[in-house]
Amino acid sequence: MSRIDELIAEFCPDGVEFKEIGELVMRTSNIRWQDVQGEEFKYIDLTSVDRDTHTIGETETIDSEAAPSRAQQIVREGDVIFGTTRPTLRRYCLISADYDGQICSTGYCVLRPRAELLRSNFLFHLLGTEAFYSYVEANQRGASYPAIADGAVKAFRIPVPSIELQVEIANALDAFTELEAELEAELEARRRQ
Repeated sequence: MSRIDELIAEFCPDGVEFKEIGELVMRTSNIRWQDVQGEEFKYIDLTSVDRDTHTIGETETIDSEAAPSRAQQIVREGDVIFGTTRPTLRRYCLISADYDGQICSTGYCVLRPRAELLRSNFLFHLLGTEAFYSYVEANQRGASYPAIADGAVKAFRIPVPSIELQVEIANALDAFTELEAELEAELEARRRQ
């Protein structure tokens, strides 16, 4: 029996409850540019998040004078952001300490898990599932420039096992993702040979 099987038997003998994401996250805030005159921020635009690695690549440095109108949302370490504009492009990532207190586009839904209910990396992995993307496709609006509302993202129901089980599952998925990246790098190196 694996460690995850043991935890399921211990903490979820009657199954796992499902809840809407919105029940498990905190409210976030927008920046008030007039209060931060002269300060600079890294701006996470829709193109900043890599669609394959789900990490932040290039960002632009902005201030109150040069901020695009969509530069509004303050992100914190542990937030998970999901691109709601053209959502099937799968632009989502986990905010690292490097981007704590920085700004992201209103084209993202910012999800800030309540630590006592939901682990950030568990939520991050759930946003990569086919079940979530089937839901997104069914709930996006618009043909030429599809989008999904933040409220619709937060209405998606996810399994909510115990925190201990979330940590174990997320750790296993993190290890698998790392191994997959190493294998892809090895395959690319062999192709070049």
